[in-house]
Amino acid sequence: MHLDRLRAACAIALSASLVLACAARADTLANGDFESGPAISAAQAILAVPPGNPALDGWTVVGGAINIVTNDYWASFSGTRSVALSSSGPGGIQQSFASNAGSIYRLTFYMSGEPFSVPTVKNLRVQAGGTSQDFTFDVTPAWHWDMKWQQHTLDFVAPGPNTTVTLSSLDASAYGPAIDAVSVAFVSAGVTPTPVALALAPVAPDPVRDLGRVAFALPDARPVRLSIVDLQGREVALLARGPLGAGPHAVDLASRTMGLKAGLYFLVLDAGDRTIVRRFTLLR
Repeated sequence: MHLDRLRAACAIALSASLVLACAARADTLANGDFESGPAISAAQAILAVPPGNPALDGWTVVGGAINIVTNDYWASFSGTRSVALSSSGPGGIQQSFASNAGSIYRLTFYMSGEPFSVPTVKNLRVQAGGTSQDFTFDVTPAWHWDMKWQQHTLDFVAPGPNTTVTLSSLDASAYGPAIDAVSVAFVSAGVTPTPVALALAPVAPDPVRDLGRVAFALPDARPVRLSIVDLQGREVALLARGPLGAGPHAVDLASRTMGLKAGLYFLVLDAGDRTIVRRFTLLR
């Protein structure tokens, strides 16, 4: 190879490396642990933030008001603050970050809810780029000093140079979902190849004891319903519902939170024109 060609090849490789490095660095959300913001006294413990108010640094409050909750009221997952997404009704927060169009990112967050409140099951909707997924948390085992925070993740493809992440409550009461430690990480460059057909992977691990993982892929954007059915044909848990984008998706299967007993179950993915069923076993 001539010297000039070698230099050109090295320049191209260096440029690609810099692009990926920048993408990996640019994905960090600002104030994902909610520690930055106005002082909140121990006597106050909770600060309500209405839509449009910039008190929650780095985030925009949308929908209804949210609460910044300190450790003087309940134990955060990390640091001294977390966010309750319902103050008087359903609220939400959103933030845009610099992204590399077509690259895959992973959103990670921890979810809980107000202990001893009703309804006991809290409902959260997470949207990132063109991907949307609903999550639930049952507050039954939670206490203010032990919130039983649960980790969740959502993989998505960046639609352009900027991607917006939104986390919003689906609960009409003042006691909706709580979140903490929200972060975004770069996974890989390039768009995930479109699957040639609808796919549903076996539950991992199988048998499941406490926490399992369900992965599936869609050939195009479409509404889906992913549920768990018992041997009598009764739906006992709903893992995902609503429109999802093309490509890979994954959801957690928290059997204890769902109140599932040991036994044999069926995982059912209904994607409109086709239904796929997988069998799995739950142990205690």
